[in-house]
Amino acid sequence: MSVKIRRLAIQFFIKQIATHPFSPLTHTNDEFKLQIVEKDADYLRVAFQNLNCIPDHVITLSVLPHSNPNLCEIFLKEFQFQSKETPVSIIVISFTECIQNLFPNHYIIATDSSKLHCYTSIAGLSGVQQFSCRIHSLGFVFTAEILAICRALDELAVPEKDILILSNSYSALSSLKNITFHSPKVIQRLASKIHVRKNMNQKISLLWLPGHSGIFWNEKADSLAKQVTDSKPFIDWIASEDIISNLKNSQFK
Repeated sequence: MSVKIRRLAIQFFIKQIATHPFSPLTHTNDEFKLQIVEKDADYLRVAFQNLNCIPDHVITLSVLPHSNPNLCEIFLKEFQFQSKETPVSIIVISFTECIQNLFPNHYIIATDSSKLHCYTSIAGLSGVQQFSCRIHSLGFVFTAEILAICRALDELAVPEKDILILSNSYSALSSLKNITFHSPKVIQRLASKIHVRKNMNQKISLLWLPGHSGIFWNEKADSLAKQVTDSKPFIDWIASEDIISNLKNSQFK
């Protein structure tokens, strides 16, 4: 089998892992198992070893995937501080007025990610607590930004208040706003978490912030993400899209 064909086969099987339990190549019972021949299984095993990850860490579709673009409020360009034409000196003032006027009773959470030569990391903070941790080095910034929001909902959110999440990742929030069944699996996972809270009558809103514009919440989240060290927790989850992109950029042997 040529290197190119082998790589394409591996990419196909990784996509099947990520679409479990909806892949036609998996069993329908509780045990997940790809029905592939031994040689292909060996190729897949070597590919994961070379990338220092395992199939169990691949982010999969939730059991009930959600592709409703109206799942929650997402604000990308509705306010003055979100405009590229707004001077930096005005951004903080405009943001503060926005929060006071439209989200005075929301519980605010800010998230961010960082990808440096040593680590790919995520962070989040609220008014009372914070977190920061490492993720797999193969993870792209897009995936990291979404994982940061997922973890923030798990660790920082409170049940008694509506939540406002601040993020400087336009691409991540835009992807969530335009979600479909074919969206990245990590987006589907985030949508599932939001759906659970919506069913509990908790409102989740997401607000895009321009990065490095002096807004405290974003600056603090950015600092937390960049200060991650080996002592911080490590999250094993990795997106199939990131694995496939790395495979395309590497020489598979």
